Amino acid sequence: MIFRVMMLGCLLAVAHRAVSATEIYRTAAQPESAPKYTQMADGRIGGFCVELFRLLERQEPALRIQGDQRFVPLKRLEKQVRFGQLDFICGVGDNPDRRNHFLYLQPPIFTVRYHLAVRSDDPVEIRQWDDVRALGEEGIILINHGSGAIERLQALQGLIIDSGGISSAANYDKLLMKRGRFVYYRSPGFEADLLRHHLSGQIRILPTAMETIPFYILFYQHTSPARLALFANALQRLADSSELADLAKRYP
Repeated sequence: MIFRVMMLGCLLAVAHRAVSATEIYRTAAQPESAPKYTQMADGRIGGFCVELFRLLERQEPALRIQGDQRFVPLKRLEKQVRFGQLDFICGVGDNPDRRNHFLYLQPPIFTVRYHLAVRSDDPVEIRQWDDVRALGEEGIILINHGSGAIERLQALQGLIIDSGGISSAANYDKLLMKRGRFVYYRSPGFEADLLRHHLSGQIRILPTAMETIPFYILFYQHTSPARLALFANALQRLADSSELADLAKRYP
């Protein structure tokens, strides 16, 4: 798969160029996206990405990240980064449209598995996409509006997708009302989301991982090489020291 990736090797050539004493990078938290972002009991926003930001700031004292205490829906977040109103998005998967509008930093920050879930009283078992296709109109897949998985599943062809639900809670309601056969979501995150909505007894996650997808940090396409290098080098050092992998293990 070929897409636009800003590799660390390319960045090293510009790493010597001067940056200001403190470089501010703007982002926002994504709602309905645990474990990337979670609402804490004290009202603060925590989660994998917030912890990653603090590690990056510790790794590179000239780097500061702002905006992680403000929720912005994914579609709006992508638009704001695409047009330079924000600098980056933390933790999203690849799809064809994103390749045209963002710079992907390497390495990926973690890997997710996408699963189908059904009502607990539904005996269906799915091992591959052909099993879903064979269900025809009885195999509607509910996906959160704006999810990067939509384009990937559309590219597979033959699947019936309903992406009208604006949140996972909306899609769980549609599933329980039999307005779809499956909900498609990622793990880590799926199990905790069902627990949060008190639905573990009513919805079951099917065991087959239908996709395994690396999640990246995506940057504004016209970010200056020096700013990109500062951030990317800090991320690479976290990966080299195993701190990035250790953080991912805390969010199984």
